[in-house]
Amino acid sequence: MTALVRALQISSPHRFTLDDVLRMQEAGILDPDARVELIDGGLVEMAPEGVPHVRVKMQIAKSLMARAGEAVEVIVDSTLRLSPTYAPDPDLYLYDARQSLASINGETVGLIIEVAQSSLDKDLSLRAEIYGAHGVRDYWMVDIDAQEIIVHRGLNGGLYRDVVHYSARETVQPLAFPALGLCLAELPPIR
Repeated sequence: MTALVRALQISSPHRFTLDDVLRMQEAGILDPDARVELIDGGLVEMAPEGVPHVRVKMQIAKSLMARAGEAVEVIVDSTLRLSPTYAPDPDLYLYDARQSLASINGETVGLIIEVAQSSLDKDLSLRAEIYGAHGVRDYWMVDIDAQEIIVHRGLNGGLYRDVVHYSARETVQPLAFPALGLCLAELPPIR
């Protein structure tokens, strides 16, 4: 057992807030381009994205942005402040454009989409737990390898009660934006 593991077992770790992290970036302590996200007050390194992950994420973004118009904001790879100590970086999230970005949190975001290949287990368990606990009503996980969308809804007590798998040929409509249906088989090409 390492000294770090022993120290963590016998003491309480310091929990950062998003404001702490932003101040660390401003002071040059933390690289602004570091691939980390804030989970339960700790900085967690994000896995690198491969070409298939980036391609599918951008195909989804391109499809949604083309149809969202001025009514819906489609945000790609940006921090979503769920609480002072939870600020993950979802692959995409959507919200009503009449709201300000600063006001968006788990209860006001319209849809969160995670694209998964190597992060499948994390996105199905940890991310679903975090998003559910913070009141996200509509969470989708796109499984690149299985070519399906796994939709998490029916929030009750911070847990998703309805988890449904949709094939690549089926269209899924977001609860908040039913006109922005998504069908993986119809995504626009990206080279």
